Amino acid sequence: MIIKSFNLNDIKKSNAIFFLIYGENEGQKDEIIKEVFLNNFKGEIIKYEENQILDNNDIFFEACLNESLFENEKIILVNRVTIKIYEIIKKLLDNKVFNKKIILNSNILEKKSKLRKLFEEENKLVCVAVYQDNNASLFKIANNFFKTNNISISSENINFIVDKSSGDRKNLYNEMNKILNFCFSKRKINNEELQKLINENQDENYFELVDNCLAKNYTKVNRIINNSIFNNSESIILIRSFLSRVKRLIELKKLQSQIGSEKDTVNSYRPPIFWKDKEIVEKQIKSWSNDEVYKLLDEVNKLELRHKKVSSLSNNLIYDLILSTSNN
Repeated sequence: MIIKSFNLNDIKKSNAIFFLIYGENEGQKDEIIKEVFLNNFKGEIIKYEENQILDNNDIFFEACLNESLFENEKIILVNRVTIKIYEIIKKLLDNKVFNKKIILNSNILEKKSKLRKLFEEENKLVCVAVYQDNNASLFKIANNFFKTNNISISSENINFIVDKSSGDRKNLYNEMNKILNFCFSKRKINNEELQKLINENQDENYFELVDNCLAKNYTKVNRIINNSIFNNSESIILIRSFLSRVKRLIELKKLQSQIGSEKDTVNSYRPPIFWKDKEIVEKQIKSWSNDEVYKLLDEVNKLELRHKKVSSLSNNLIYDLILSTSNN
């Protein structure tokens, strides 16, 4: 049974024992698991990694099937789940499980995944898909967070924090909690304080590389690539940074068609563009036609799909795309 990720009450009300929560947005998955299952829970919480269960099925089955008249409710949380656990879950479903919630936390599961299909189609199972946030949704989360905590912060600075989160609300909350602790006594933060507090070098090379690519600053792009070491495990962050900026450029081009000048477009854009980035964003708008930027979006989307299949090739492929794009 499919339940939408924003319908937390429906997940809470479900009488299901087995839950599959999957997707790349680690922050939102953490939120759902805490809000629906863990907050105010008084019973025992048992956590496994999938590889622990694959190495020793018996321990997992014992935890799930063991029952006692005096036992409180248990939550069993299995992290980093893949298709490898499918047969184990199928076998477990043939047994009666009492007084427990079993939560499987997985990353991307393709539509053809047997595990995903099982949870989607069985009424006694719950399947929750979680998708990446966009900058607008992250801005809203951050804005509400600072209002709730009575912290005075500009819209431009909120956008700066959102940019640093790389599209994941877990990263966003980490940065917001730093600010909350910093503002414990004075309840406000300015530009200089914010940039010292948030490590500006974190992810800076990703966005600097992508921003200069979209501004077609080939010489700068080449220098950044030569001076930076991005390993293959970081390539997905680079791809998502690229996707985020291309999608923003599409929105800016739409806005420009209504407003006119690049400068007025940048100043009118919401969420606001951080003041240090305005000049390069104006150049990006000027450098691309609508057709060209949509074509680029398609290329980056295809690159992300290819990364999921052959991640070891990702860095070379994305470097090729960035260099060719910045040199057009």
